[in-house]
Amino acid sequence: MLFCLNSSSTKTSGTTSLSDVSKYYLAQILKTPQPQQTINMEKLINSSEKAEKVKIFQEKYIPPALRSKNKVNLIVSAGLEYFFKKEALVEGTENLPEEGPFVVVSNHFNLKETPVLLAALKDYDAHVVASEKVHGEHPIRKLLVSAIRGVTSPESLAHLSKEEKEALVARIPDTFVKEKYQEIIDAEEVGEIDRSGLLRFVRSSVALLSRGDVLIIYPEGLFLYDGTEGSPREPVLYKGYGGFELIAEQYKKLTGNELPIVPTTVFVNEEGQKKVIFGEPLEQNRDMELSLTDTCMVEIAKKLPEEQRGYYSNFVE
Repeated sequence: MLFCLNSSSTKTSGTTSLSDVSKYYLAQILKTPQPQQTINMEKLINSSEKAEKVKIFQEKYIPPALRSKNKVNLIVSAGLEYFFKKEALVEGTENLPEEGPFVVVSNHFNLKETPVLLAALKDYDAHVVASEKVHGEHPIRKLLVSAIRGVTSPESLAHLSKEEKEALVARIPDTFVKEKYQEIIDAEEVGEIDRSGLLRFVRSSVALLSRGDVLIIYPEGLFLYDGTEGSPREPVLYKGYGGFELIAEQYKKLTGNELPIVPTTVFVNEEGQKKVIFGEPLEQNRDMELSLTDTCMVEIAKKLPEEQRGYYSNFVE
């Protein structure tokens, strides 16, 4: 049959007008029951209630200094970019979510990881987690923590024996740091755990993440000042401790969503260049033989030179 582009309804032998064809198909469409779009009001209400709940949580627990949704201020960001990112070889940026929230879990061989990671994450509103006593109570360091929009967390040395704690304090060269470590030890010996400080840290972290921010966490904890030639530690992995697991659990309770955890390795390669490798995000609910913390640390270890894998050497195949 020939379809003739003619708006007329006149029929000739072997010819059908376009208007006749249109009418035919329109009639067929009208005969066919069309799927109806329905609105799940219960789901809509629950979603609205959850959004309001998250908003209230943010208003209550985001620290006042971080209430504005900003990246590290422009001057600091430019300095980090100029002095650190240009010196570092950054790999795995394709593994980073396009936007927050997510948690970057990294090794912490020295103080240089923080500026390098902040430079690499300059397009996100990223907050590094720093020691509350060693950095948050120091007259100068607390200003630096504020400048890079960091958050502070209570620290612990409970994993050390009494003898190890005594040896640690004796090794610390800095008087201020020595005093703060001793305060931590004394408080833990009499059972004075800063639960309110820990709760405040977890709540503020969850609130920031629920806004779409990024946290940088070092699970190995405080420096043990056991490095050679006065270094705060040896550049090998220590056992990680699971503070970020609690944050991930509480984030899911608040939002109903999984929190991406990005294992990140920072080290100096054979050429003497600082290298950052962002690994593939880990899922909280996947089957794992190890804890989420140890699984993350093993992923970090896999990308380190063999001699730097430390505690996790036997976990890497």
